[in-house]
Amino acid sequence: MILLLAFQATGCSGGDKVITIDELPAPAKAFISKYFGGKQVTLVKKDKEGLKTHYDVMLSDGTKLEFDKKGEWRDIKAKPNGVPTELVPAEIRNYVNQNYPGQKIIQIDRIRSNYEIDLSNELELKFNKRLELIGIDD
Repeated sequence: MILLLAFQATGCSGGDKVITIDELPAPAKAFISKYFGGKQVTLVKKDKEGLKTHYDVMLSDGTKLEFDKKGEWRDIKAKPNGVPTELVPAEIRNYVNQNYPGQKIIQIDRIRSNYEIDLSNELELKFNKRLELIGIDD
């Protein structure tokens, strides 16, 4: 609550506006409830950049979620606990388990049909829409 009040007092940049969780699109609220139900929502922002709108949500454990205007997730940063495994496509999960055993997926970013995955060892893996590895950055 203190974080939320401090954020409101300093204001938001650009098209950012602090909103309540009830103002999120229904799919975003359902997603949070299903995958992060045990976590407290500490901040919700609606961000308008030109014609694009997205929502940023911060949870009590430091997890950051980003949703598009329809409430579909775009980005999940779940350091240090890791992204819930059921949110990672099986092909990507299997690739990580086989090639980087013991590493957690701490971020998943969905850009159109492609995925970018950050591992706890600081590697970034990029997958195309067919869920095939197309790049590795360290």
